[in-house]
Amino acid sequence: MNPKPAVLALLACCSSAFALIGEDAKQIEGRYGKPMRVVAEHGNYRHVGYASHGFMILVEFLEGISKGEEFARPDKSNLSSDVVKQILALSADKDQTWRDLPPKDGDRFWSRSDGKAMAIFPAQGNFFIVQDPNFVEPQ
Repeated sequence: MNPKPAVLALLACCSSAFALIGEDAKQIEGRYGKPMRVVAEHGNYRHVGYASHGFMILVEFLEGISKGEEFARPDKSNLSSDVVKQILALSADKDQTWRDLPPKDGDRFWSRSDGKAMAIFPAQGNFFIVQDPNFVEPQ
């Protein structure tokens, strides 16, 4: 059996499982459900935690728009390369692709073809970040 069609079918079924950077809070809630908790809030910045699809997901909102998302397993176990590929695939629209960027100090990086998102897989391996490349968390 060729596993590629099965993987593609799974990804097609789950294409709305992860939110896209730039979506608003209602769209995020539609994908992840009600937030579990607000981690931080000041001014027009909110850092909100969700539990969905076997992940703890922390979303950073600026002016109500998702600017960054961090994915981790509840048990904080390392994410496999297949999970990383899944998050990348589901964090892009159908016409978008991810381009590998040079690694640095064991961390891996990607840039989305539309230039509106980047991904980071830190060397420690137990979480994954997708974010707007211009986003800087307010202090």
